[in-house]
Amino acid sequence: MITKLTSPIILLVLASPLVVAQVRGVSGVVVAKDSNEPLTGASVILRNPEGRILKYATSDGNGRFSICQPKVNGCSLDVSMMSFAKQTVKLDSIKMPVTIIMEPSATMLKEVAVEGERIREQGDTISYNVGGFAQAHDRSIGDVLGRMPGIDVSDSGKIQYQGEDINKFYIDGSDLLGGKYGIATNGINYDDVGSVEVMENHQPMQVLSGISFSDKAAINLKLKKRAKAVWTLHGDIGGGYLWQSDGAVWNDELFAMAVMPEFQNITTFKINNTGVDLSASTMDFFASRRGTGLNRTVNVSLPEVPSLSRKRTLFNRSALISSNSLLKVKEGEFKAQIDYAFNRITAQDANMTTYFLESGDRVVAENRDGRDRSHSLSGKFVYEVNQKSTFINSTLSTNIDWDDMRLGVYGSLPNNQSAYMPDYYAANRFKMIKRFNGRHLITFQSNNEWESLPQTLNVSMNGNDLRQYIGDHAFYTHESATYAFSIKGVTVSLEGGMKGYWRSLNTELTDMPADLPGEA
Repeated sequence: MITKLTSPIILLVLASPLVVAQVRGVSGVVVAKDSNEPLTGASVILRNPEGRILKYATSDGNGRFSICQPKVNGCSLDVSMMSFAKQTVKLDSIKMPVTIIMEPSATMLKEVAVEGERIREQGDTISYNVGGFAQAHDRSIGDVLGRMPGIDVSDSGKIQYQGEDINKFYIDGSDLLGGKYGIATNGINYDDVGSVEVMENHQPMQVLSGISFSDKAAINLKLKKRAKAVWTLHGDIGGGYLWQSDGAVWNDELFAMAVMPEFQNITTFKINNTGVDLSASTMDFFASRRGTGLNRTVNVSLPEVPSLSRKRTLFNRSALISSNSLLKVKEGEFKAQIDYAFNRITAQDANMTTYFLESGDRVVAENRDGRDRSHSLSGKFVYEVNQKSTFINSTLSTNIDWDDMRLGVYGSLPNNQSAYMPDYYAANRFKMIKRFNGRHLITFQSNNEWESLPQTLNVSMNGNDLRQYIGDHAFYTHESATYAFSIKGVTVSLEGGMKGYWRSLNTELTDMPADLPGEA
């Protein structure tokens, strides 16, 4: 094997003098006219008789250059350098080496517009230039994101990359919003963002780097300098008048953002009566299912028009205020998220049903008038340390939802229905991962959740009052400890812990009459 590789090299060295002897080269020196000093870095271009570039070279530290070319008849040499006039030398009847004398000259620069690359890739990070994808009618960064290759954005602001949900959303490298990043997607002005970074195979916890790998991507918005260390404020105000229904209509929004080295905040306020439920704007896309497992069993159905869009048929009043803050503290960061949402829906319909019976047709006429008022107040407080040797996350969250629904039915079977459905929820989650000796991990996790779901349904028919109450309460706990170590890409773990679940259900139902009103 060594002999075969070495032999061609020896033959090449021996043949080199023969090749040089047969080739005519172009060589010379480039000097300044006034001082006769050699010029370093001059560009030397050899062109054929038609003006096409054959070869090129650059003068060295002594001003010398050399170009190997078998035939130079009819060729020319162009020599250029900043602050000197360009020189062109015909090579016919010129003896080598040639001396090129450069005359000093001022160089007039043309106006240049510098544009960044639309897409740039470096390792597992792909950077998109926002200006290269933005259009004049765009409002938020979500409008531009949806135009970038591989990125999809839903109406709620949820982002997918290559068909998979992202696992983190950063603003200048900080995770301010967690899973509620839809507020930023639909709120941040695209003109405040310089570039969007997609970090493929992103592992959010540094302590798991090299041990646990991810196939999901993260998004990082890199703001422009003018949008940093200052409060930015923008909003929209819209209004009008309808000749039918509620009369005046409005759709208003105010968005404030501050991104500073040690502090970040996004606060938004929205209000409308155009058929949009704003409570969906604070949806947590990373939230897991509650361990309490409770569900509402009481409900009152409002009139709906299934064949038409809700925005075309819904008369609602909706409001949202959301404030999210991040403060970097020693070795970690503290985050606070507080949201309040309100939504009011009114609906009316009229229908007539005919039952064809042997004893004679029966016609049932109904006019229904319904109203649904829902409130939601939530808070989340997070302390997190994310380092290569330690990860700590302590999250306290609470949600208070209350829903008040009323429905009046008039006609053949008149009745009034009302439902009260509050939901009280609180949870504390703690997770700590400690890494030592590079490949050993110890993890402690604690998850405690409590939920109370009292529900009341009232029905009034022809002077008879019916009442049903359901009180559902649950507590869930999961405590665990894990030891894991990695050997050549294989991770072995041992886990121990305990789970606990407690639930109580109380129901009350008033005495049902022997004959329900309306029965034949």
